[in-house]
Amino acid sequence: MLKNQRVVIPTNGGPEVLQLIEEPIPQPAPDEVLIQVLATGVAHGDLMMRTGLARSPFQKSPLTPGFEVVGVVKEAGKHVQGIQLNQRVAALTVTGGYSAYICLKQDQLVPLPEGIDTDEATSLVLNYLTAYQMLHRVAKVKAGEMILVHGAAGGVGTAMLQLGKLAQVDMLGTASVSKHPLLTRLGAVPIDYKQTDFVAEALKNSPEGIHAVFDGIGGEYFQRSFKTLHKKGRLIGYGFQSSSSKREILTSLLKLMSLNLQLSSKKAKFYSIVVESRKKSELLKDDLSTLFQLLLEQKIKPVIQQRFPLSQVQAAHRLMESGALTGKVILTVNR
Repeated sequence: MLKNQRVVIPTNGGPEVLQLIEEPIPQPAPDEVLIQVLATGVAHGDLMMRTGLARSPFQKSPLTPGFEVVGVVKEAGKHVQGIQLNQRVAALTVTGGYSAYICLKQDQLVPLPEGIDTDEATSLVLNYLTAYQMLHRVAKVKAGEMILVHGAAGGVGTAMLQLGKLAQVDMLGTASVSKHPLLTRLGAVPIDYKQTDFVAEALKNSPEGIHAVFDGIGGEYFQRSFKTLHKKGRLIGYGFQSSSSKREILTSLLKLMSLNLQLSSKKAKFYSIVVESRKKSELLKDDLSTLFQLLLEQKIKPVIQQRFPLSQVQAAHRLMESGALTGKVILTVNR
């Protein structure tokens, strides 16, 4: 009898707390679809969930992480219409993606076009969707503007550079020196954030200031990023990678929003794909479909550093935490 495999977080901690359990395959509710997962991505938000930094009081242990899935439809509830069995679909799940099988509501699903790679499609669901929305929905970048991307060699960073190049913006990116060739290849001027002051380097490259800064680091980075802005620049904060406690996350968010109190036409905004998925789910699905088309037309090419089977999830999390990451880490399932 087939079993479902699922990764759970029984208690907060390091990668070693992640456990792979077996259980019966779930049965879809009348408005749900059973998905056989082929791939799920590893995200910084998964790490924050594992350590307890990004968990609401309503999310009790054992919790299954996993922001995104690409899989195959295996069963549909009796109220589901317009879904074909064995059709490949993608979904932004936020939690639950680290599973062999998962039941999702039909309105969460986005069909995959024929001819695109499963793992590359998985890379789009969180990272590229985040980058696309920040560029075009929040910062509303225009051709010829200058942007600065922090952590430019990571999953969201490499997505941002590829989409920024398509949008014909000029780009700066911070990363360690070993990753500079990748940034150059993706069309950005690299900045060594360890050995140089990124504020001075940004203004050296763009004396009038940066039109849009995308900062997933948080903390004191928000204030420094704000200093680089053009007089009508936009700072978009979207993560708290420098924070090690919930208090630091809250302090970082308050620092970001307080920047708007300055007598300036510069703006600071916070982006959360979790919030957007609840408020504007149809818009996210439209944007994801747009990204799938760009992938089909070979206008974007996700950078995938490594693939791990679901059973090696602890190793995948260790790689994410090592600082050696370039691009995306994928967990392969049912292969």
